[in-house]
Amino acid sequence: MAASFPRDARILRFHPRAPQGYKGRRRDLLWPVLAYRVGVPVSPRAEQLDLFQRAVFGVLLHGINDPQQIADILNLHPDLVRIVKSFLVDRDLIDQDDIVKPDAERRYREARSDLGQRADGFTTGYVFQDPFSGLLLPRLVETLETADFTVQESGFPELHRGERVFRPYVEFLPAERPAPPHATDVMRAFEASRKAQKGRWETDDDEEGAQARFLNRVKRVNFIEREPEVMYLSTFIFGHGLSGWEVADPFGLPTSPLTALAHRRLTTSKHLRTFVQHLSEERGAADTQHDPFEEALASLQHEFGPQVDDHPLLQPLLDTELAVTEFRAAPGNQRPRRARQALGAIRALAEHLLREVRSRHSAAGAERQMIDRDALYNLRRIEAAADALSFTLPLPATLTSVKATDVYWMANREQSGKLRPLLVSLLLSAGARPDHPFHAAARSAPDFLQQFDEMLGWCGEAAHVGPAPAELESRVEPALERVYRATHLLLTASGPSPASPQATVRVAPEPQHLEFDDLEL
Repeated sequence: MAASFPRDARILRFHPRAPQGYKGRRRDLLWPVLAYRVGVPVSPRAEQLDLFQRAVFGVLLHGINDPQQIADILNLHPDLVRIVKSFLVDRDLIDQDDIVKPDAERRYREARSDLGQRADGFTTGYVFQDPFSGLLLPRLVETLETADFTVQESGFPELHRGERVFRPYVEFLPAERPAPPHATDVMRAFEASRKAQKGRWETDDDEEGAQARFLNRVKRVNFIEREPEVMYLSTFIFGHGLSGWEVADPFGLPTSPLTALAHRRLTTSKHLRTFVQHLSEERGAADTQHDPFEEALASLQHEFGPQVDDHPLLQPLLDTELAVTEFRAAPGNQRPRRARQALGAIRALAEHLLREVRSRHSAAGAERQMIDRDALYNLRRIEAAADALSFTLPLPATLTSVKATDVYWMANREQSGKLRPLLVSLLLSAGARPDHPFHAAARSAPDFLQQFDEMLGWCGEAAHVGPAPAELESRVEPALERVYRATHLLLTASGPSPASPQATVRVAPEPQHLEFDDLEL
């Protein structure tokens, strides 16, 4: 029996948008979610100024912005004044020139009058669970914006926007629902939503203190309605082909966690796969004779064996295989663009690979083996770590010159963006872990670090204007060979993926902006 759209369901529309300048095709999409109404404690860091910030800001209001003068007035150290001023910039109270922003004084007065009140307040809103993966979207909205629609006799909805009518593709709710989210998941989704709206992904430097405050607030998360309501998010997909498409964030933010979830769903939903194929610029009669997705899966089974269906990196592997296949089949005038897309997919696979290794073998604290701004010491320390594992020396300068601060962020945070610092953090932490896959990688391929670093350089250059088209095209096949080889080396040696992280952290990750920095020395 064909699925029918539930007439009592609500369709939410929060003005999704494509990247600025995009002029390609797009197709409307309704994605099901399970909406939970919750009450969440708001962090006092987001509401109030502390004592030092109020004092420094009060002096700034009088037109005094020299750190030494402020320090003399408040009897504080000038360095402390500079630190406080940087926090005021982050909170959007002053600009980089120490000029007080409009409306900042009102917020300052309100903060002063709240000194006797309890620090934590509450906000109520909705969090949304993906029914296919069970992950929460890192979004929380306080009010719902609904779209006008009608359900046709065929059982499909039509959206009304003014006088225009749209018939979107609907991905229907699965028969089995996932387990409800935990309070910890809700709290993480709320904090991720707040950071995404600010365009920042900052974390607290005081790890233990931040974790204690977080857990204390988790205890006070309330589910206002225990049973979720089925809703549909109105958005659209855009891009080209089975590997180059994205889902616009339904809530109007620049990055969309729904893209990864939809790509994952593509492996089991033939209807969604057919829907996505309509975006392809080269779609023609050949599409009716073969399924590119099935061919990519068959190629991966040949490369990694029949068990590839259970591979932890199945989706980025598929994305890479599809992108390279489209490059191989592209006509001459489209090969440079397809080559860039293929190298971008290869880099994304390399990033997922390093993150998977980090999730199995923590690199926390690796930065302690380095000294900030001491390039010579860091070079010797990184090469000593490589030599202890029997990797080939010398290492490329692009690896040995990474900054200690970048290694810290890549070793201790869930996000990634700078792959060379992430690679170095794994190298520095491998020596103390006999089960680390870098030991087996060094035995099987002593030049692994040089090969992987060169591949990152090719992919990084492809994200910029960079090399000539012919040179770019010549790098796709060797880059693919190297990333597949790295996947064999690092994951085969790592053993099965642990199940515990999936059970404790169930919030979809926020994707990073596509700004590669692999050219940075």
